[in-house]
Amino acid sequence: MNTLSENFSINKKNNNILKYFGVIITLIFFIIIFNFFGSQIKNSFYVVSSPVEKVFWSAGESSSGFLSSFFWAGAIAKENDNLKGENEKLIAQVVLLQAVNNANQAQSDISLGIQNADLKLLMAGIIGLAGQDVVSVNKGSDDGIEEGMPVISQQNVVLGKINKVYKNFSSVMLISNKNSVVNVKVRQNKGGEIMPDTETEIDGVIRGSGNSGVSLDLIPVDKNINEGDILITSSLEEVFPKNLLIGKITKIQKNDQKPFQQAEIQPFFDLKGLDNLFVITNYKR
Repeated sequence: MNTLSENFSINKKNNNILKYFGVIITLIFFIIIFNFFGSQIKNSFYVVSSPVEKVFWSAGESSSGFLSSFFWAGAIAKENDNLKGENEKLIAQVVLLQAVNNANQAQSDISLGIQNADLKLLMAGIIGLAGQDVVSVNKGSDDGIEEGMPVISQQNVVLGKINKVYKNFSSVMLISNKNSVVNVKVRQNKGGEIMPDTETEIDGVIRGSGNSGVSLDLIPVDKNINEGDILITSSLEEVFPKNLLIGKITKIQKNDQKPFQQAEIQPFFDLKGLDNLFVITNYKR
């Protein structure tokens, strides 16, 4: 009797060991498959899930608009958005005209989004969020998208750059992402008039701080910057063309004991209500 009981116990242990090794082997198999075919799996998942994601993205924006209209009067909110868009277009046109009229045309060789015929733009639809300050779009390697390509809005405002590419979709790292650093120039805004490309222009960098936040850094403490000054791309890092709009200074942090001053930035882009963006596909980097 004891012998039968011992044999049963041994068999049970052996079965448990076999099950344990079976689970481990299965996990190893799936890990290997994912490592070799991860991109294809993600792409296939996108193809299946993108219509649903798009519905949720649109639904989210619609519900946000509904709440805004319920509590804050939708007509006024819409008018403010329209005015903001028009204001950004006017700022872009002013920057362009000032650069074109600059005496030193070689130094003001700007590429201002859609207004520059040399830049090829590919419109991509936003599918949804792919992480903090990252959005996914419905264009991928099949459409000519490559990592590092700059991404702008219809108003020539910098949104970010392509950071991951799959066959049928890509992800865009926004300038507010904590891993984003962009070289910029500060143009003074005096009484609503943006100063032209002259010696008053100041070099600096913007860093993403997460949750749609952006900050300005590496501005020498002896340089004069003011709230309302406009930030544009400088192209020093060779990712973005020159003179694309970024945002404006809202708050300055200055300490004479430190070599550099910082500032909080209000980006000109707003993801709310934004369905499409534009990828610059031929900028020389």
